[in-house]
Amino acid sequence: MHQGVLSIVDRQTGTIWTHLDGRALRGPLHEERMTMVPIPQMTWAQWLAQHPATLVLSPDTPFRNRYRPVTIGVFNQSEALFGDARLPANALVVGVEVDGRFRAYPVEQLPLASGIVNDQMGAQPILVFYDPSARTGLAFSRLVDGQVLEFYNAYPEGFQLRDRQTDSLWDLTGHAVAGPLAGASLSFVPSFISEWYGWSGYHPQTTLYQALS
Repeated sequence: MHQGVLSIVDRQTGTIWTHLDGRALRGPLHEERMTMVPIPQMTWAQWLAQHPATLVLSPDTPFRNRYRPVTIGVFNQSEALFGDARLPANALVVGVEVDGRFRAYPVEQLPLASGIVNDQMGAQPILVFYDPSARTGLAFSRLVDGQVLEFYNAYPEGFQLRDRQTDSLWDLTGHAVAGPLAGASLSFVPSFISEWYGWSGYHPQTTLYQALS
């Protein structure tokens, strides 16, 4: 454990890694870092629409006794020892990293911005979104072919990501699926949903997004 967050070890070198950001804490590969890829959570219907040939893991496997339910965002006294007091320890945030800068976007505040924030971190214009039906939040660059796009939620009763410049429709993985930019992709910005104690414990210098009421 590091700052109350699970650490992992690789079998080849015995290096200990943080699962939060893929950095090697100690061992032969100390200070190396794994490449972060987007892993959006989504409903089964959303996933199946994009990947109809998906294979599904059966719960009936020899490793069944290792499966356990995972609950996040629930207070845990042992976790409250880490991070800082700007938010409750187990508050959920979309944590974003850009060029060594860190910012947390509280999930409970993102609906005040219709689930979409057009922001700037350093020189990078970014999009941060949270889809409450899928309970997923990620960040992408807003720069596409030299043009900075501004995004909005076109479906106030749910979630539909579109850009104002072309009104193209984008999915949760940052791909334009309809409109003038169909086929284009947004560049992933390292980001994921985290509990505050872990995010602020790892990144004490993090800034905190505040939605305008």
